[in-house]
Amino acid sequence: MPLQRTGPDQRDHADAPAGIRLVAFDLDGTLIRGQTCMEAIADAFGFAAQMSVWEQSRTEQELIAARLGIWEYLQHLSIDDMDAVLADIPLAPGAIEGITALHMAGIATIIASLTHAPNVAYFAGRLGVNAYFGTEPDGNGGYRHVFPATKPTLLAEYANALDVSPEQIAAVGDTPNDVPMLRAARISIYVGATLPEDFTPTWHLPAASIDEIARIILEPDEGNEPSSTR
Repeated sequence: MPLQRTGPDQRDHADAPAGIRLVAFDLDGTLIRGQTCMEAIADAFGFAAQMSVWEQSRTEQELIAARLGIWEYLQHLSIDDMDAVLADIPLAPGAIEGITALHMAGIATIIASLTHAPNVAYFAGRLGVNAYFGTEPDGNGGYRHVFPATKPTLLAEYANALDVSPEQIAAVGDTPNDVPMLRAARISIYVGATLPEDFTPTWHLPAASIDEIARIILEPDEGNEPSSTR
């Protein structure tokens, strides 16, 4: 599966608070705000109308069909072409500061995304995140897929490599697609406006800045944490 490391793993956890040793972030709508990666690329390269339809995909079959359609456009673009577009997408407020604060506390970070892995790689590098995974071309005109249901599995694989247990993971997301990953973490933080049905995160912080999320992870107020329905 497409897991990539972008820097040294955080292995000195002596200063990590509350036992958290790894924080997993969704990308679109969580670490970046406004347009998704694919919406921005579609706008720039002339397939925005079709992209608006593909963005509604929910089932694995719909996602596979959408990605095959997207590939017809992406295969003609270079990484530099796409990165130039991605550079204009706003980072979430406090993203660089929040990631830096987590790393300084000895906490590792990973981006867990359904989107195109080369696009995830751009933001992982820009933010200094330790590792990432996303959907990537398989070299044969198709994809090695990441789905909502596979996010927690891929996260667990990376955590196991660091000798990190689920009780030592925090996860941050903004859509129902992130719920499987959020349920797999001890601390879940939801930054979307409306909570998905039948899911209550540890924290619901609509549009929260990443440095504020890092502060909550680093300085947990146990008395105010709501219970979760995991």
